[in-house]
Amino acid sequence: MKFTSILTLTAALCAVTAAAPSKNDSCTLMSQQASKRGASMSYGAVKGCFESHPYRPDVAERSLRSVERMLSNFYAFVEQAKQDPVKVPGGSIFKSKPVDILGELARIRRKKDWKSDYEFQNAIAYLLLSVNDGHLSYTNYCYRTAVFRQPISLYAPVVNGKQSVRVFHVNTEFSSKGLPKDPASLTECEVLTINGKPAMQYVQEFTDRTSGISKDPGVRLNDAFASTSWVGDRWAISPGGFAYRWELPEKSSVDYTLKCPKNQTLKLTVPWDIRASDMFEIDYSKNQKAYWRYQCDANGYYDNYNDGKNSNNRANSAKRLTSPRFINGGVSIKGGVSVTVAPATTTFQRRGALPAEEASNTYDAPRNGKSGSKGPSVITQAKLVDYTTTTAFYKMNGSKYSDVCVAVISTQMAEFSDDDISDYSEFVQGFHKLQNQGCKKLILDMTNNGGGSVDFSYFINHVFFPKTEPYFVQDLKTNDLVREAAKKAIKRSRNAPPSIFDARFYVSAATDKTYKDTSMFLKDVKHKRAGSTVTFSQKNYFEHKWPFMKKIKPVQFKPENMAIITNGFCGSACSMVATRFSVMHGVKTYAIGGITNRPLSYFTFPGGFVMDSGTLLMDIKDLKLKGVKNMPVSSPVVAETSMAVGEIYTFENSTIPLEYDAQYYAANIHLDQDPVSARHPDQVWVKIATQFKK
Repeated sequence: MKFTSILTLTAALCAVTAAAPSKNDSCTLMSQQASKRGASMSYGAVKGCFESHPYRPDVAERSLRSVERMLSNFYAFVEQAKQDPVKVPGGSIFKSKPVDILGELARIRRKKDWKSDYEFQNAIAYLLLSVNDGHLSYTNYCYRTAVFRQPISLYAPVVNGKQSVRVFHVNTEFSSKGLPKDPASLTECEVLTINGKPAMQYVQEFTDRTSGISKDPGVRLNDAFASTSWVGDRWAISPGGFAYRWELPEKSSVDYTLKCPKNQTLKLTVPWDIRASDMFEIDYSKNQKAYWRYQCDANGYYDNYNDGKNSNNRANSAKRLTSPRFINGGVSIKGGVSVTVAPATTTFQRRGALPAEEASNTYDAPRNGKSGSKGPSVITQAKLVDYTTTTAFYKMNGSKYSDVCVAVISTQMAEFSDDDISDYSEFVQGFHKLQNQGCKKLILDMTNNGGGSVDFSYFINHVFFPKTEPYFVQDLKTNDLVREAAKKAIKRSRNAPPSIFDARFYVSAATDKTYKDTSMFLKDVKHKRAGSTVTFSQKNYFEHKWPFMKKIKPVQFKPENMAIITNGFCGSACSMVATRFSVMHGVKTYAIGGITNRPLSYFTFPGGFVMDSGTLLMDIKDLKLKGVKNMPVSSPVVAETSMAVGEIYTFENSTIPLEYDAQYYAANIHLDQDPVSARHPDQVWVKIATQFKK
């Protein structure tokens, strides 16, 4: 069974008359600038192009209808989002407003004086972000053709009991405009104001509007700032959402007021460096009319892939659009089942990461932790033993911590097949290598882990705690459409294209047997959600079978000799490991960064598996579903809605889905970030190691 995440761009768009290109056509200028190798685009050209497309009532209505029907039919938390998260059990860790999503979409419909299509489309995007569910998003790729970058990356360490915004890193690889002759001298300067506002206030307001990653404002703040992350096979600098962003900035530059170590105050105006994203069809979007056709009009974009023109950029874009790993990073749930990865994770990955050995005038983090020529290694308190596609394994240095090891699980994007089980087997082998070197105490560093495969999470739970069930019980939203889809899906051959509505792919939580009929969907259950009665399927879980398990030796660490550290960005599948280890087995949790003197979540967006509108539309089309009210429709523009289609529960008998069960979110211990630990994660490992019992 394979759910492929692709954009379904089959909507017919009514003919739209666009202004004829002219010398003042901003889209023409944007295309010309983007076509020059190594050149950046001007703010005026990008802004002018984005805002040149007029608000079209017909396009707006069909866009709204597409989003409304997707969410009302499938999004698990439409009703729950109306409840004030602060008022749920343990909700004091949250700071997120209740959102009546469908009511707000209706309000957007009633407004008729939108200045442009760009303003209208952004209203939908920001609305869904305001729910602060990392699984939920509306992405219009028409306006994702530019990447906006600042050379200055920021963070918010606590020094001498005071938290302030400081310069984390200055990257002159792409721009040095507006910077002093010695850009590295800005490192550790305190940022007093940004665009005339107190720096912390400005960044918090920005990330509260654009992040959507968590209901915890501290986690959203972490998302805005730079961090040191393990990426692939090395340590790297992740610049953060403030420095690398998708939204058009309010103006062409950022005004900073800085106070530097020698007490001098600097005022800098640093322009945005704007580059074409891999979504920009440069060879096709030569003017405003062409831009709308190839970038925005779903019908035109899709139909012109095979027009015979030679365009490597277009070929690459087409390949990415039809690849599960482009839009939301399709990953395996169980031996071949793919769903989409949370949009928050994809956004984080798209920001890129600066390999630390290329970080001019700061520090480096070359592979295997060896020191480079520009500064000390990132990791000095531990030795790299091994790494896999998902995890780096370290043994702490010195006799004092000789029995302490660290596993940096940076992602759970793993899968297996009959011919290749390496993602799973090598993960376990890494822990056995640590144990063979005398490790009895284990720190799991899961910072910046946006999740991935649910099946791999189940596998991790089973490998560490084989005597308890590794899965999470879930339920899916039901309604007339879902019930009719289930009736159709059950009649099809198992060799037919897979369907999420096929109950035979789920296991009953009541009987622990795979469903053989539609009772999972048809004998639905009524739940009270924020004052509304909503129907959901019977509780179930994903089938999970690891035929190679006899070859896998369980990992043996006692819970009291384990700890988990995150920066709150431990989302989706990552949360299925972190919460299971903590809540069920008592593993101590640590969260670092965020807002000082305020509890911080160690995980986020744990709602059920995420699907995108393209996949769901394709599923419904394959089932030949007709005659059902509120039938989903495709978008008239190149856009995608992603959402969690189910709820998961902390325990099988829980009545509140984990997404809103805030009593479990706060870490046992909140650690403040400081200038050393922000650049050297092993300094945090040392702090945790000292708290293990001897």
